[in-house]
Amino acid sequence: MSDWTITTLRDAYRAGELSPVEVVDDALALIKERNLKLRAFLHVSEREMRRAARESERRFRFGDELGPLDGVPVAYKDLCQIPETPTTCGSVMFKDDPLPDAVSSVWKRLDEAGTVNMGKLNMAELAMGPTGRNKHFGDPQNPWKQGYVTGGSSSGSGCAVAGGMALAAIGTDTGGSIRLPAAFCGVVGLKPTNGRVSRHGGMPLSWTLDTFGPLTRTVADNALTLSAVAGADPQDASASTQPVPDYTQALGESISGTRVGVLESEALSGVSKEVRTTYAEVCDALERMGARLAPMPPPHAEELEELANTIFKYEALMIHGERLEKYADKVTPEILARLEAGRGVQSAEYRAALARREELIRYYGREVFSAVDVLAGPTTPAPAPSHAQARAEAEGLIASLTRFTRWVNTLGAPAISLPWGFSGDGLPLAVQLVGPDFSEAALYRIAHALEEERGGWTRSPAFESF
Repeated sequence: MSDWTITTLRDAYRAGELSPVEVVDDALALIKERNLKLRAFLHVSEREMRRAARESERRFRFGDELGPLDGVPVAYKDLCQIPETPTTCGSVMFKDDPLPDAVSSVWKRLDEAGTVNMGKLNMAELAMGPTGRNKHFGDPQNPWKQGYVTGGSSSGSGCAVAGGMALAAIGTDTGGSIRLPAAFCGVVGLKPTNGRVSRHGGMPLSWTLDTFGPLTRTVADNALTLSAVAGADPQDASASTQPVPDYTQALGESISGTRVGVLESEALSGVSKEVRTTYAEVCDALERMGARLAPMPPPHAEELEELANTIFKYEALMIHGERLEKYADKVTPEILARLEAGRGVQSAEYRAALARREELIRYYGREVFSAVDVLAGPTTPAPAPSHAQARAEAEGLIASLTRFTRWVNTLGAPAISLPWGFSGDGLPLAVQLVGPDFSEAALYRIAHALEEERGGWTRSPAFESF
């Protein structure tokens, strides 16, 4: 497991050099060895893993492979509802009051693609927390440095992939919750266009802002996973009917002539020196590969972030308010306070925020993405904080860590976080690319070119020992 990507594993299966049963045996051994320290998994579906691996092995033996993800172990953020598997949403209040029966469309599509369901991953309580900490089930540890956060809210997703326990993981992103753990854990994370992936069978947090997406070791693996889960869904009216391309087709193509909007120094105020240096290196790499850089700080970014706050507060309380009436004592105080903040948002203010959001979406399509193909910036303003810092500065970190991510959710645009370099303490750093709606193929093409320039993916210390 530690040495494979989805692409190389697929080739090994096809060549008969390795079997899905052997991979699952290895994965279970690694989880047993590492999860007590990393705390990525909440539930390991061992019986299901072994059954799926045997079925996949038979398919390869008889030439009935289901596709490039057949036999690939995949794990899920624990707000995806999967048959015969408990769902906690990172909270103890669902123990005696489970979500209404549903089956995650993302899980169903990956199951139909032949993947091996590994089980459920840790997450910030109710998907509310950019550090990814969880007082109920234990704080996931950054695979690069124990005592540091993984990012959240898809904390277990980033941790499981970076820690060598899963080849791919599904996360959700409402304000950066795929991209933050991807950045802090040194993996690739994509927030798709709103509606690109069905949200059916997952606990909602914000109807307007939520998205599902993959975290993987490489860009190619991410593209393969998105190709399997994207598309229309009759069970989700918000899922787009736009055709789904093969996102791997453009990988390896030149990015010469691509117009990239980049941040000027004023827009990087408050950003750590290490992140600034990394961002400059990425911009230099883009220029070397023929991209045309143009100063383009995201217009109205602060307003977009404020709109996200208003929409999130109102919708999160609408979604969880009734359950809070019964289980407020089971929710940690900081999460309860964030939910209760929604009571201060009036319905007229919420409707005005939605209307202004639509105006800014049209503005970006008309003015911004007509001038550039993508926007590039840091994913986070600094490397992962320690758990001690996250405890001491919990409220302040919410705004700080999501500074470069949350505005994108308001637009509903796709964005990818790509690892690039390390801090002096050995913690991963990352860059974010943002494109217009349904430009995932272009984001993958540019990210893949950068990945190749960087020299591929890098194993975390957890691959050896932790």
